[in-house]
Amino acid sequence: MTVVALAIAGGGAWAAGIGPFAKDQYCWGAWEQDSGPRLLGDDELGKSGSERTAEESAALSADSPEGVCTLRVTSSVPDDHGSSGAGTHGSEDDADDPDDAETTNTIEFKKTVKVGYGPVPASEKERLSWLEKFLDGSVGPLPDGVPGLVSRAKGMVVLPEECDVDGRPTVVTITGEETGDGHLGLVNLPVSIGSQGDVAQLLVAVANEGMRRTGCAAKGAAPLRVTSPVKPARERETGGVGSTATCGIRGFGFATVKGDHYDAQAGAVEDGVQLCTMTNTDSVRNPVAVGQFMMVAQPRLAALFQGLAGDRPPGPGWRGKGRLAGSYNIVQADCESGPTVFALRLDSAYLQQIAIPDAGGAFARAVNAVGDRIGCSDVAPRR
Repeated sequence: MTVVALAIAGGGAWAAGIGPFAKDQYCWGAWEQDSGPRLLGDDELGKSGSERTAEESAALSADSPEGVCTLRVTSSVPDDHGSSGAGTHGSEDDADDPDDAETTNTIEFKKTVKVGYGPVPASEKERLSWLEKFLDGSVGPLPDGVPGLVSRAKGMVVLPEECDVDGRPTVVTITGEETGDGHLGLVNLPVSIGSQGDVAQLLVAVANEGMRRTGCAAKGAAPLRVTSPVKPARERETGGVGSTATCGIRGFGFATVKGDHYDAQAGAVEDGVQLCTMTNTDSVRNPVAVGQFMMVAQPRLAALFQGLAGDRPPGPGWRGKGRLAGSYNIVQADCESGPTVFALRLDSAYLQQIAIPDAGGAFARAVNAVGDRIGCSDVAPRR
């Protein structure tokens, strides 16, 4: 796709083109300089040589309701540990020049924030990968009835049904990446797009502008708004993967033994959503996600699983429709709040083997425990 430059901050290019004091705008005009989130303010450009640029993959419209915008903030600082002595330029004349007596290298920093607008993937494999990325234990739900989940490093919002494309919900997603490039080479840094509130504001701004441009906003409907504080996921509630209550879910267990290294992170625990991620921590610096439990009862979040549960019960004694596949188990049942989805991913063959009493049984116990909590009992057989 053709990439179109949208705005360049700090260089005198005024994206809005309305007078000499117009503020820079980014990502289909949804984001404006100094509009609130730190990412768009002067503080983000605090380092030397900083600039903020953005580019779009396509213009959003009714005929083209899909696109990606990438915003980058680049800067540099002196690399005190990367200085080199005289003579590095390979010339005797250079050595006589006091300005070249010592060459000071720099560390180049780059923050990349990518926001996408469009329907969730059509293929089952890609949809499952998408769900695993945006519904993990690191995110918490948005308040004020906005169907979405955010952390400081990523997030997503599901748009109203009027914006569906071929029966698939349209979503706005945001992800971030930060790198530093100096004498140690390219290093990935901890990602922070901003506070959870900042990420929420960035998402709803693109959601509202996208709906306006594509013409899918419901007539008379109020724009999406997040005015209440956005609570983080339960980041401190982590623990091992155990035999009785992994992620705080009663009866959800695995027969781990001494020498196993697994952590479980309980993320959102609300009536409309409950999330849990299990990781293999054999490599402390590079933990690997190996399992994930998801419950969603919020209608637009549940719509993200449309078509994945099939059309028959997953097994004897189950209520609703779904399937038990060991590595991926899912059931959708009618509850008081409406269609509710429970899903368990187990990428690790070892976790599948040590699940109590087995992978399907562990899923059933998790479904019953969470179902009992939210008033949606008797979905799974009692095991």
